Amino acid sequence: MSKTIDATLHLEWSPGHVRALDRASGKTTSAQAIGELGPALSGHKNVLVGIGRSSIFLKTLGLPRASPDDLRNLLGVRLGQLFPLPASELSFDFLQTDAPTPDGFLTVVAAMRSKDLLQLRAELAQAGLKATSIRPVALGAAVAARDAGLPDALVVESAGEGLTLDVVQGGVLRFSRTTPGGDIVAEAQRTIAAAGVDRLPTLETQARDASRSSLGRLGESPAFHFALSDDRAKEQKDKLAGRTRLAGLMLLSGILLATLIGVDRADDDAAVTRANGKWARELTQLRSTRDFETGKAQAATAQNDTLSRAFQPAQPLSDIASAVSDALPQNVWLTGLNVERGKPVQLRGTATRAEDVAKLVDALSGNSRFRDVRLVFANSGKIKETTVVQFNLAATAVGNLPLPEPPKGKKAKAKPGASGAKK
Repeated sequence: MSKTIDATLHLEWSPGHVRALDRASGKTTSAQAIGELGPALSGHKNVLVGIGRSSIFLKTLGLPRASPDDLRNLLGVRLGQLFPLPASELSFDFLQTDAPTPDGFLTVVAAMRSKDLLQLRAELAQAGLKATSIRPVALGAAVAARDAGLPDALVVESAGEGLTLDVVQGGVLRFSRTTPGGDIVAEAQRTIAAAGVDRLPTLETQARDASRSSLGRLGESPAFHFALSDDRAKEQKDKLAGRTRLAGLMLLSGILLATLIGVDRADDDAAVTRANGKWARELTQLRSTRDFETGKAQAATAQNDTLSRAFQPAQPLSDIASAVSDALPQNVWLTGLNVERGKPVQLRGTATRAEDVAKLVDALSGNSRFRDVRLVFANSGKIKETTVVQFNLAATAVGNLPLPEPPKGKKAKAKPGASGAKK
Protein backbone atom coordinates (compact mmCIF):
# COMPACT_ATOMS: atom_id res chain seq x y z
CA MET A 1 0.00 0.00 0.00
CA SER A 2 1.54 3.32 -1.09
CA LYS A 3 1.74 6.36 1.07
CA THR A 4 2.61 9.76 -0.38
CA ILE A 5 4.97 11.79 1.80
CA ASP A 6 4.13 15.48 2.13
CA ALA A 7 7.60 16.88 1.35
CA THR A 8 8.44 18.83 -1.81
CA LEU A 9 12.21 18.44 -1.31
CA HIS A 10 13.63 14.98 -2.03
CA LEU A 11 17.23 14.05 -1.23
CA GLU A 12 19.23 11.12 -2.63
CA TRP A 13 22.00 10.60 -0.07
CA SER A 14 25.14 8.49 0.17
CA PRO A 15 28.27 9.18 2.25
CA GLY A 16 30.16 11.86 0.31
CA HIS A 17 27.41 12.61 -2.21
CA VAL A 18 23.90 14.11 -2.10
CA ARG A 19 21.46 15.11 -4.83
CA ALA A 20 18.47 17.36 -4.10
CA LEU A 21 15.27 17.54 -6.16
CA ASP A 22 12.78 20.35 -5.58
CA ARG A 23 9.54 18.85 -6.93
CA ALA A 24 7.87 22.26 -7.01
CA SER A 25 10.43 23.70 -9.47
CA GLY A 26 11.87 20.50 -10.93
CA LYS A 27 15.43 21.71 -10.24
CA THR A 28 18.19 19.36 -9.05
CA THR A 29 21.36 20.25 -7.15
CA SER A 30 24.33 18.04 -6.22
CA ALA A 31 26.96 18.40 -3.48
CA GLN A 32 29.20 16.33 -1.21
CA ALA A 33 27.08 16.95 1.91
CA ILE A 34 23.61 18.26 2.73
CA GLY A 35 24.97 21.46 4.26
CA GLU A 36 26.66 22.32 0.94
CA LEU A 37 23.41 22.37 -1.07
CA GLY A 38 22.98 26.04 -0.17
CA PRO A 39 19.97 27.83 -1.75
CA ALA A 40 18.39 24.48 -2.70
CA LEU A 41 17.42 24.05 0.97
CA SER A 42 15.84 27.49 1.33
CA GLY A 43 12.22 27.41 2.48
CA HIS A 44 12.25 23.70 3.35
CA LYS A 45 11.97 22.12 6.79
CA ASN A 46 10.76 18.62 5.93
CA VAL A 47 12.56 16.40 3.41
CA LEU A 48 12.10 12.89 2.06
CA VAL A 49 15.45 11.08 2.03
CA GLY A 50 16.30 8.24 -0.35
CA ILE A 51 19.45 6.27 0.44
CA GLY A 52 21.60 5.68 -2.64
CA ARG A 53 21.81 2.18 -4.05
CA SER A 54 25.55 1.86 -3.30
CA SER A 55 24.81 2.26 0.44
CA ILE A 56 21.96 -0.27 0.64
CA PHE A 57 21.80 -4.03 1.22
CA LEU A 58 18.65 -5.52 -0.36
CA LYS A 59 17.16 -9.01 0.05
CA THR A 60 13.80 -10.66 -0.76
CA LEU A 61 12.54 -13.74 1.09
CA GLY A 62 9.36 -15.48 2.21
CA LEU A 63 8.14 -14.95 5.78
CA PRO A 64 4.95 -16.06 7.55
CA ARG A 65 2.17 -13.54 8.07
CA ALA A 66 2.62 -11.98 11.51
CA SER A 67 2.48 -8.64 13.27
CA PRO A 68 5.14 -6.06 12.28
CA ASP A 69 6.76 -6.27 15.74
CA ASP A 70 7.05 -10.07 15.57
CA LEU A 71 8.46 -9.95 12.04
CA ARG A 72 10.95 -7.27 13.08
CA ASN A 73 12.13 -9.44 16.00
CA LEU A 74 12.47 -12.47 13.71
CA LEU A 75 14.45 -10.51 11.11
CA GLY A 76 16.65 -9.05 13.84
CA VAL A 77 17.78 -12.59 14.68
CA ARG A 78 18.41 -13.52 11.02
CA LEU A 79 19.91 -10.20 9.88
CA GLY A 80 23.51 -11.41 10.19
CA GLN A 81 22.67 -14.37 7.91
CA LEU A 82 21.03 -12.19 5.24
CA PHE A 83 23.73 -9.51 4.89
CA PRO A 84 27.55 -9.47 5.00
CA LEU A 85 27.74 -7.34 8.17
CA PRO A 86 26.87 -8.16 11.81
CA ALA A 87 23.33 -7.24 12.85
CA SER A 88 24.74 -4.86 15.48
CA GLU A 89 26.17 -2.66 12.69
CA LEU A 90 22.98 -2.46 10.60
CA SER A 91 19.72 -0.51 10.65
CA PHE A 92 16.89 -2.13 8.68
CA ASP A 93 13.23 -2.08 7.76
CA PHE A 94 11.01 -4.32 5.64
CA LEU A 95 7.94 -4.48 3.41
CA GLN A 96 5.72 -7.59 3.47
CA THR A 97 3.61 -7.99 0.32
CA ASP A 98 0.55 -10.12 -0.40
CA ALA A 99 2.47 -12.25 -2.93
CA PRO A 100 2.59 -15.88 -1.65
CA THR A 101 5.83 -17.90 -1.57
CA PRO A 102 6.59 -21.47 -0.41
CA ASP A 103 7.74 -20.06 2.95
CA GLY A 104 5.01 -17.46 3.46
CA PHE A 105 4.64 -14.06 1.82
CA LEU A 106 7.20 -12.16 -0.23
CA THR A 107 9.05 -9.73 2.03
CA VAL A 108 11.56 -7.09 0.91
CA VAL A 109 14.26 -6.43 3.53
CA ALA A 110 16.67 -3.50 3.18
CA ALA A 111 19.50 -2.48 5.51
CA MET A 112 22.10 0.27 5.74
CA ARG A 113 25.10 0.80 7.98
CA SER A 114 24.11 2.35 11.30
CA LYS A 115 27.14 4.63 11.17
CA ASP A 116 25.90 5.98 7.80
CA LEU A 117 22.45 6.62 9.33
CA LEU A 118 24.07 8.55 12.20
CA GLN A 119 26.07 10.63 9.69
CA LEU A 120 22.89 11.39 7.71
CA ARG A 121 21.07 12.49 10.86
CA ALA A 122 23.96 14.74 11.81
CA GLU A 123 23.94 16.41 8.37
CA LEU A 124 20.16 16.92 8.50
CA ALA A 125 20.34 18.42 12.00
CA GLN A 126 23.14 20.76 10.99
CA ALA A 127 21.06 21.96 8.03
CA GLY A 128 17.93 22.40 10.20
CA LEU A 129 15.97 19.74 8.31
CA LYS A 130 13.69 16.91 9.46
CA ALA A 131 13.35 13.66 7.51
CA THR A 132 9.73 12.57 7.09
CA SER A 133 11.05 9.17 6.01
CA ILE A 134 14.40 7.53 5.22
CA ARG A 135 14.06 4.77 2.63
CA PRO A 136 15.94 3.17 -0.31
CA VAL A 137 15.76 5.45 -3.34
CA ALA A 138 15.41 2.32 -5.51
CA LEU A 139 11.82 1.88 -4.23
CA GLY A 140 10.84 4.70 -6.59
CA ALA A 141 11.75 2.47 -9.55
CA ALA A 142 8.75 0.22 -8.84
CA VAL A 143 6.47 3.29 -8.97
CA ALA A 144 8.00 4.36 -12.29
CA ALA A 145 7.41 0.88 -13.73
CA ARG A 146 3.82 0.85 -12.44
CA ASP A 147 3.03 4.23 -14.01
CA ALA A 148 4.46 2.95 -17.30
CA GLY A 149 2.08 -0.02 -17.16
CA LEU A 150 4.91 -2.52 -16.62
CA PRO A 151 4.49 -4.78 -13.56
CA ASP A 152 7.75 -6.51 -14.62
CA ALA A 153 10.57 -4.33 -15.89
CA LEU A 154 14.26 -3.45 -15.71
CA VAL A 155 14.29 0.27 -14.80
CA VAL A 156 17.45 1.99 -16.05
CA GLU A 157 18.41 5.52 -15.09
CA SER A 158 21.47 7.74 -15.52
CA ALA A 159 21.87 9.73 -12.29
CA GLY A 160 24.43 11.01 -9.81
CA GLU A 161 25.63 7.50 -8.90
CA GLY A 162 26.25 6.63 -12.56
CA LEU A 163 24.06 4.05 -14.26
CA THR A 164 21.42 2.51 -11.96
CA LEU A 165 19.52 -0.68 -12.77
CA ASP A 166 16.52 -1.93 -10.76
CA VAL A 167 14.68 -5.22 -11.33
CA VAL A 168 10.91 -4.97 -10.67
CA GLN A 169 8.71 -8.09 -10.69
CA GLY A 170 5.04 -8.13 -9.85
CA GLY A 171 5.27 -4.45 -8.99
CA VAL A 172 7.87 -5.18 -6.26
CA LEU A 173 11.55 -4.19 -6.22
CA ARG A 174 13.56 -7.46 -6.28
CA PHE A 175 17.14 -6.45 -7.16
CA SER A 176 19.15 -3.25 -7.53
CA ARG A 177 22.67 -2.34 -8.62
CA THR A 178 24.67 0.64 -9.83
CA THR A 179 27.65 0.94 -12.17
CA PRO A 180 29.92 3.89 -13.01
CA GLY A 181 28.55 3.81 -16.57
CA GLY A 182 29.14 1.86 -19.78
CA ASP A 183 27.05 0.08 -22.38
CA ILE A 184 23.41 0.05 -21.22
CA VAL A 185 22.60 -3.15 -23.13
CA ALA A 186 25.55 -5.05 -21.64
CA GLU A 187 24.86 -3.80 -18.13
CA ALA A 188 21.18 -4.68 -18.49
CA GLN A 189 22.10 -8.26 -19.45
CA ARG A 190 24.44 -8.55 -16.45
CA THR A 191 21.73 -7.25 -14.10
CA ILE A 192 19.06 -9.65 -15.40
CA ALA A 193 21.48 -12.56 -15.06
CA ALA A 194 22.45 -11.56 -11.51
CA ALA A 195 18.75 -11.32 -10.56
CA GLY A 196 18.08 -14.79 -11.92
CA VAL A 197 15.49 -13.60 -14.46
CA ASP A 198 15.19 -14.83 -18.05
CA ARG A 199 14.15 -11.57 -19.71
CA LEU A 200 12.51 -8.26 -18.84
CA PRO A 201 11.35 -5.21 -20.80
CA THR A 202 13.65 -2.22 -20.26
CA LEU A 203 12.29 1.13 -19.02
CA GLU A 204 14.66 4.11 -19.22
CA THR A 205 13.91 7.15 -17.05
CA GLN A 206 15.80 10.24 -18.16
CA ALA A 207 17.70 12.30 -15.60
CA ARG A 208 16.63 15.51 -17.32
CA ASP A 209 12.99 14.77 -16.40
CA ALA A 210 13.74 14.57 -12.68
CA SER A 211 10.11 14.40 -11.58
CA ARG A 212 9.77 11.04 -13.41
CA SER A 213 12.97 9.56 -11.95
CA SER A 214 13.19 7.15 -9.01
CA LEU A 215 13.95 10.09 -6.71
CA GLY A 216 10.94 12.03 -7.98
CA ARG A 217 8.61 9.03 -7.51
CA LEU A 218 10.00 8.08 -4.07
CA GLY A 219 7.13 9.72 -2.16
CA GLU A 220 4.64 7.36 -3.83
CA SER A 221 6.49 4.20 -2.77
CA PRO A 222 5.26 2.00 0.12
CA ALA A 223 5.84 3.25 3.67
CA PHE A 224 9.40 2.48 4.81
CA HIS A 225 11.75 4.03 7.36
CA PHE A 226 15.28 3.23 8.49
CA ALA A 227 15.79 3.69 12.24
CA LEU A 228 18.38 2.66 14.81
CA SER A 229 17.63 -0.34 16.99
CA ASP A 230 17.67 1.94 20.06
CA ASP A 231 14.96 4.09 18.46
CA ARG A 232 12.80 1.03 17.80
CA ALA A 233 13.23 -0.16 21.39
CA LYS A 234 12.27 3.27 22.77
CA GLU A 235 9.22 3.39 20.50
CA GLN A 236 8.05 -0.01 21.76
CA LYS A 237 8.70 1.00 25.37
CA ASP A 238 6.68 4.20 24.96
CA LYS A 239 3.83 2.29 23.31
CA LEU A 240 3.72 -0.25 26.13
CA ALA A 241 3.91 2.51 28.76
CA GLY A 242 0.96 4.30 27.14
CA ARG A 243 -1.19 1.20 27.18
CA THR A 244 -0.22 0.46 30.77
CA ARG A 245 -1.16 4.02 31.80
CA LEU A 246 -4.53 3.62 30.08
CA ALA A 247 -5.21 0.38 31.94
CA GLY A 248 -4.17 2.00 35.23
CA LEU A 249 -6.48 4.97 34.65
CA MET A 250 -9.36 2.61 33.89
CA LEU A 251 -8.70 0.71 37.11
CA LEU A 252 -8.42 3.93 39.13
CA SER A 253 -11.69 5.18 37.65
CA GLY A 254 -13.39 1.97 38.71
CA ILE A 255 -12.05 2.28 42.26
CA LEU A 256 -13.12 5.92 42.55
CA LEU A 257 -16.53 5.09 41.16
CA ALA A 258 -16.95 2.25 43.65
CA THR A 259 -15.89 4.63 46.47
CA LEU A 260 -18.42 7.25 45.40
CA ILE A 261 -21.15 4.62 45.24
CA GLY A 262 -20.22 3.51 48.76
CA VAL A 263 -20.57 7.09 50.04
CA ASP A 264 -23.91 7.49 48.29
CA ARG A 265 -25.10 4.26 49.82
CA ALA A 266 -24.21 5.44 53.35
CA ASP A 267 -26.12 8.71 52.80
CA ASP A 268 -29.12 6.88 51.39
CA ASP A 269 -29.16 4.45 54.32
CA ALA A 270 -29.34 7.39 56.73
CA ALA A 271 -32.16 8.95 54.71
CA VAL A 272 -34.14 5.69 54.64
CA THR A 273 -34.27 5.65 58.42
CA ARG A 274 -36.09 9.01 58.32
CA ALA A 275 -38.18 8.52 55.18
CA ASN A 276 -41.11 6.41 54.01
CA GLY A 277 -41.64 4.01 51.15
CA LYS A 278 -40.66 6.61 48.56
CA TRP A 279 -37.09 6.70 49.86
CA ALA A 280 -37.03 2.89 50.07
CA ARG A 281 -37.79 2.68 46.34
CA GLU A 282 -35.07 5.22 45.56
CA LEU A 283 -32.60 3.25 47.68
CA THR A 284 -33.38 0.12 45.67
CA GLN A 285 -32.67 2.02 42.46
CA LEU A 286 -29.37 3.33 43.81
CA ARG A 287 -28.31 -0.15 44.82
CA SER A 288 -29.05 -1.37 41.30
CA THR A 289 -26.88 1.44 39.94
CA ARG A 290 -24.12 0.51 42.38
CA ASP A 291 -24.14 -3.11 41.26
CA PHE A 292 -24.00 -2.07 37.63
CA GLU A 293 -21.08 0.31 38.16
CA THR A 294 -19.28 -2.22 40.38
CA GLY A 295 -19.56 -4.72 37.51
CA LYS A 296 -18.00 -2.16 35.17
CA ALA A 297 -15.17 -1.61 37.64
CA GLN A 298 -14.55 -5.37 37.85
CA ALA A 299 -14.53 -5.58 34.07
CA ALA A 300 -11.91 -2.81 33.97
CA THR A 301 -9.81 -4.72 36.52
CA ALA A 302 -10.07 -7.91 34.46
CA GLN A 303 -9.11 -6.00 31.33
CA ASN A 304 -6.08 -4.58 33.11
CA ASP A 305 -5.01 -8.11 34.12
CA THR A 306 -5.47 -9.30 30.55
CA LEU A 307 -3.38 -6.41 29.18
CA SER A 308 -0.64 -7.08 31.72
CA ARG A 309 -0.41 -10.76 30.71
CA ALA A 310 -0.59 -9.88 27.01
CA PHE A 311 2.22 -7.34 27.09
CA GLN A 312 4.39 -9.17 29.63
CA PRO A 313 4.47 -12.77 28.27
CA ALA A 314 6.57 -15.41 29.99
CA GLN A 315 8.70 -15.79 26.89
CA PRO A 316 8.47 -13.18 24.09
CA LEU A 317 9.03 -14.38 20.54
CA SER A 318 12.38 -12.57 20.41
CA ASP A 319 13.66 -14.49 23.49
CA ILE A 320 12.64 -17.85 22.01
CA ALA A 321 14.27 -17.00 18.67
CA SER A 322 17.48 -15.87 20.43
CA ALA A 323 17.62 -19.05 22.55
CA VAL A 324 17.21 -21.24 19.46
CA SER A 325 19.87 -19.25 17.57
CA ASP A 326 22.36 -19.60 20.48
CA ALA A 327 21.81 -23.37 20.59
CA LEU A 328 22.66 -23.96 16.91
CA PRO A 329 25.81 -26.13 16.50
CA GLN A 330 28.25 -25.47 13.72
CA ASN A 331 27.09 -26.68 10.28
CA VAL A 332 23.38 -26.44 11.23
CA TRP A 333 21.12 -23.87 9.55
CA LEU A 334 17.53 -23.01 10.31
CA THR A 335 15.10 -22.66 7.40
CA GLY A 336 11.98 -22.13 9.45
CA LEU A 337 10.91 -21.16 12.99
CA ASN A 338 7.21 -21.19 13.91
CA VAL A 339 6.00 -20.01 17.31
CA GLU A 340 2.29 -19.80 18.15
CA ARG A 341 0.62 -19.24 21.46
CA GLY A 342 -0.45 -22.52 23.05
CA LYS A 343 1.37 -24.65 20.45
CA PRO A 344 4.78 -26.32 20.36
CA VAL A 345 7.71 -24.47 18.78
CA GLN A 346 8.44 -25.89 15.32
CA LEU A 347 11.99 -25.77 13.91
CA ARG A 348 12.96 -26.73 10.37
CA GLY A 349 16.52 -26.81 9.20
CA THR A 350 19.43 -28.43 7.39
CA ALA A 351 22.62 -29.98 8.76
CA THR A 352 25.66 -31.56 7.19
CA ARG A 353 25.63 -34.52 9.60
CA ALA A 354 23.06 -36.39 11.66
CA GLU A 355 25.32 -35.93 14.71
CA ASP A 356 24.87 -32.16 14.47
CA VAL A 357 21.07 -32.61 14.62
CA ALA A 358 21.49 -34.72 17.78
CA LYS A 359 23.67 -31.98 19.29
CA LEU A 360 20.92 -29.43 18.62
CA VAL A 361 18.31 -31.69 20.31
CA ASP A 362 20.61 -32.10 23.35
CA ALA A 363 21.28 -28.36 23.53
CA LEU A 364 17.60 -27.46 23.48
CA SER A 365 16.75 -30.25 25.98
CA GLY A 366 19.31 -28.82 28.40
CA ASN A 367 17.88 -25.29 28.10
CA SER A 368 15.41 -24.41 30.88
CA ARG A 369 13.35 -22.41 28.36
CA PHE A 370 12.17 -25.61 26.63
CA ARG A 371 10.75 -29.02 27.52
CA ASP A 372 9.54 -32.08 25.61
CA VAL A 373 12.13 -31.51 22.86
CA ARG A 374 11.73 -34.18 20.20
CA LEU A 375 12.88 -34.93 16.67
CA VAL A 376 9.84 -35.11 14.36
CA PHE A 377 11.78 -36.37 11.35
CA ALA A 378 15.22 -36.29 9.73
CA ASN A 379 15.68 -37.06 6.05
CA SER A 380 18.89 -37.40 4.10
CA GLY A 381 19.22 -35.48 0.85
CA LYS A 382 21.67 -33.74 -1.40
CA ILE A 383 22.32 -30.13 -2.32
CA LYS A 384 24.24 -30.37 -5.56
CA GLU A 385 26.93 -32.97 -4.64
CA THR A 386 26.85 -32.41 -0.86
CA THR A 387 24.94 -34.80 1.40
CA VAL A 388 22.78 -32.99 3.95
CA VAL A 389 20.20 -33.89 6.60
CA GLN A 390 16.87 -32.05 6.57
CA PHE A 391 15.12 -32.16 9.90
CA ASN A 392 12.09 -30.97 11.86
CA LEU A 393 12.12 -30.50 15.63
CA ALA A 394 9.29 -29.75 18.06
CA ALA A 395 9.58 -28.35 21.58
CA THR A 396 7.34 -26.76 24.18
CA ALA A 397 8.29 -23.22 25.25
CA VAL A 398 7.99 -23.01 29.04
CA GLY A 399 5.37 -20.40 29.99
CA ASN A 400 3.76 -20.28 26.52
CA LEU A 401 0.19 -20.01 27.82
CA PRO A 402 -2.70 -21.53 25.82
CA LEU A 403 -5.32 -19.32 24.20
CA PRO A 404 -8.28 -18.51 26.51
CA GLU A 405 -11.43 -20.54 25.84
CA PRO A 406 -14.74 -18.71 25.14
CA PRO A 407 -17.27 -18.53 28.01
CA LYS A 408 -19.47 -21.59 28.36
CA GLY A 409 -22.78 -21.33 26.58
CA LYS A 410 -21.50 -18.65 24.15
CA LYS A 411 -19.93 -19.09 20.76
CA ALA A 412 -16.80 -17.08 20.05
CA LYS A 413 -17.49 -14.53 17.36
CA ALA A 414 -14.80 -13.93 14.75
CA LYS A 415 -13.93 -10.30 14.38
CA PRO A 416 -14.34 -8.89 10.86
CA GLY A 417 -11.07 -8.90 8.95
CA ALA A 418 -9.27 -11.32 11.33
CA SER A 419 -6.27 -12.70 9.51
CA GLY A 420 -5.10 -15.38 11.93
CA ALA A 421 -1.72 -13.74 12.50
CA LYS A 422 0.67 -15.67 14.70
CA LYS A 423 1.45 -14.34 18.15
